[in-house]
Amino acid sequence: MTQDISFKDKVVIITGAGGGLGKQYALRFAERGAKVVVNDLGGSLSGSGNSTKAADVVVEEIKSKGGTAVSNYDNVVTNAEGILKTAVDNFGTVHVLINNAGILKDASFKKMTEKQFTDVLDVHLNGSFRLTKACWPYFKKQNYGRIIMTASPAGLYGNFGQANYSAAKLALVGFGETLAKEGYKNNIKVNAIAPLAKSRMTETIMPPDILERLLPQKISPLVLFLTSDQCPTTGSIYEVAAGLFAQIRWERSGGLYLRPDNTLTPEAILNRFKDISDFTKPGVQHPVQLNDYNQVWTVTSKLPSNDQGNTKIDSLKGKVVIITGAGAGLGRSHALLFAKYGAKVVVNDFKDPETVVNEIRSAGGTAIGSKHDVFSEAGQIVKTAIDNFGTVDVLVNNAGILRDRSFSKMTNSEWQQVIQIHLLGTFRMCKLVWPIFLEKGSGYIINTTSTSGIYGNFGQANYAAAKAGILALTRTLAIEGKKAHIICNAIAPHAETAMTRTIFKDSELNKFSPSQVSPTVVLLASEELGGVTGELYEVGAGWIGNTRWQRAKGAISHDKEIPVEFVRDNWTDVVDYSKSVTIRSAQESTMAILDSVGGGEEEDDDGEEEDEEDVEDEVDNSQSAEVYDYDHRRVILYNISIGATAKELKYVYESDENFQVIPSFGVIPFMNQEDGGLNFDNLLRNYSPLNLLHGEHYLKINKFPIPTAAEVTTKSFPIAVVDKSKGNKHNVLMRAGYETYDTKTKELLFTNVGSYFIRKCETKDGKSHAYRSEGSAFVTNSFDAPTERRPDLVATFKTDENLAVLYRLNGDFNPLHIDPSFAEGANFKKPILHGLCFFGISAKILLDNFGPFDEAKMRFTQAVYPGETIQVRAWKQGSTIIFQTLVLERNVVVIDKAAVRLLDHSKSKL
Repeated sequence: MTQDISFKDKVVIITGAGGGLGKQYALRFAERGAKVVVNDLGGSLSGSGNSTKAADVVVEEIKSKGGTAVSNYDNVVTNAEGILKTAVDNFGTVHVLINNAGILKDASFKKMTEKQFTDVLDVHLNGSFRLTKACWPYFKKQNYGRIIMTASPAGLYGNFGQANYSAAKLALVGFGETLAKEGYKNNIKVNAIAPLAKSRMTETIMPPDILERLLPQKISPLVLFLTSDQCPTTGSIYEVAAGLFAQIRWERSGGLYLRPDNTLTPEAILNRFKDISDFTKPGVQHPVQLNDYNQVWTVTSKLPSNDQGNTKIDSLKGKVVIITGAGAGLGRSHALLFAKYGAKVVVNDFKDPETVVNEIRSAGGTAIGSKHDVFSEAGQIVKTAIDNFGTVDVLVNNAGILRDRSFSKMTNSEWQQVIQIHLLGTFRMCKLVWPIFLEKGSGYIINTTSTSGIYGNFGQANYAAAKAGILALTRTLAIEGKKAHIICNAIAPHAETAMTRTIFKDSELNKFSPSQVSPTVVLLASEELGGVTGELYEVGAGWIGNTRWQRAKGAISHDKEIPVEFVRDNWTDVVDYSKSVTIRSAQESTMAILDSVGGGEEEDDDGEEEDEEDVEDEVDNSQSAEVYDYDHRRVILYNISIGATAKELKYVYESDENFQVIPSFGVIPFMNQEDGGLNFDNLLRNYSPLNLLHGEHYLKINKFPIPTAAEVTTKSFPIAVVDKSKGNKHNVLMRAGYETYDTKTKELLFTNVGSYFIRKCETKDGKSHAYRSEGSAFVTNSFDAPTERRPDLVATFKTDENLAVLYRLNGDFNPLHIDPSFAEGANFKKPILHGLCFFGISAKILLDNFGPFDEAKMRFTQAVYPGETIQVRAWKQGSTIIFQTLVLERNVVVIDKAAVRLLDHSKSKL
């Protein structure tokens, strides 16, 4: 029998252990014999104030159960050494360090102050550096150490309003990956977790029903296993929440190979840009270090000259481009190429910008020098652009320094200098141009990260942390800037420069020119590329690859109390990528986690009650669809959620002789259940639900009167996929069908057809396909509102502020319609109504004024916020009612090109 995991005589330091995750860790470590240092400043969520109570309460709880613990109240930023001293004075050493302390100071980037940025950076990143640095000699001397870095989904993917938090959290990942490499020979294992759990930090931004599934005690098993003697891994990252334990890793595309000569141009890259992010081609890697650029060179150097395609990059003519660190190396190369494409270039360098300025001018270009430090004089750089050219259109953050040294020998000053120049310098420059870009309604930012930040690198703990932080900052800015057409991307270049020359072997010198990187940078700043944003590209030697996150299938437990041994015994599932998922946003991560853990304990309980005959039936019918039951209760709920009132008994009272289902109810069954016959991933390449827009919808009611109670099943299927790609903009129009049948009578009750516009993807073979006929001509008709006459009906309905909350009970569990943080991340000022909700309101108005209908078609054009006033305008043309739906407060059309077909137009009320 495998022995239980023990921490007997192990000394564990946990920062921020007065509550939430830290408290749970402390209790669990103590239960298994550890001597625990419970550190907590006792401050507020924003970091203000302090109190000894938080730590003392946890220590007393541990002692009351027979455990060993001591309190510490030091600030991890100002006295990390004091935390270690408490461990050494009381227990003689330290074996495990959990860097868990954190604060939040959320604000949109537009409103975020530098103090909010640096305060969060100090606690999360700099505090972790100082405490880890203090503990490192003890780990090395005893040839044993375990460290957990606490990252976050916001750090991995970026998140609206959390530029500071995102940067700090991914910086910890780069820091941890480097320490894993440096500590390997001394049995020091360093891993990072990205937990999602109920805490002071999350309970203000997540709905209660989700929080109840995200209990902090469900994070502890992974943390304890990763810090135990039996830990099998180092330098890895894990997402953990609600009983899901899953490793995540980097996935790098096979990428685009081009000859690295003078035909390597932005046009040549644009011509084959889709190849860069094609993860279906051979050559996909799951790396822990930079690409083998020597091997890349052997391939690219033998290729023929590059095809320039048919699109010329003209959009940069007259644009104002700031390039930091442009006096030499990569920055110089970028500056020369931007100028060649007609841009007005601000050449920034704290030593000598004028040499490059003169090069540009002698070639007939336009440039001005800015001899300023990117950290201490960032404002002067932007001022130079404004004073000389009147604006800024593009910012390339390229300036950097190296202060490489093993972690054992790295000084606080060396750490701070690199963080300041790279991460804070990038923040300051972005912050300065942001209001300019917002006012213009456009802008481009290209930030320079590094493979050291992505994968970690020995001797570069400072550089890796800073560069990883820049990547997360970039992704957050891409999210926040999207609505204002501010495009933000990151590159990880591989090139020989004065700064990097020392890391190249003699055989590699004069091979990897900066000119092999610059065409990608210029392309990312061009309008011709078509708005690609939030991406990470590794670039060098004529090769460009796209790098993203991939999550393993993971191990799942629905138990309320999950033992540490569960993680150990199911480790193969934790790291199993046979059924991996690709995650690109914090919201997508949350939904994927909740989808993975499913119904939790209730599902398990139901399974235990099945007898053998039930199990056999389940196996025999494993391919059959599930069912959706509805009765008068669900009908009444739906009718109320689209405007029915207590005065309308036929809609709200089941005993009324005219009790009825409003026809638009036909959209509800397929929202709740379908057989899985429609699989977007099987039909499309690079599909992401976050890029899906529900453009049009068609509903057919096949049976009247609609049953007020039924057990139904819905079959789903593709109707057509239309490739809408233009140049390098890849989009697809998908028509999907849903047929809802009464399981008892086998009658077809409802037919739905959704038209979905899906961005950033394409069909598997790049061609359009029709799988079955569209059916009724009503599906494909476009109903334009008449302009030659007044509407036959104008009716208004004031929606309630809480309508989205009510409507979701019909089966709408999209957090965009309830969670303010999700809505903000999607660039909405607050949660919006489901499109089918305000269609239902429109349908009821039409039903009340014209009578029942059996077909409806509409196009959604704008969002509706709960509390807004909806106006329906309708024109009767025979049996067809053409209508538009507007929001009066904003005077926008939200449903257009819409119509219903009356059952018996001769009896129409109007």
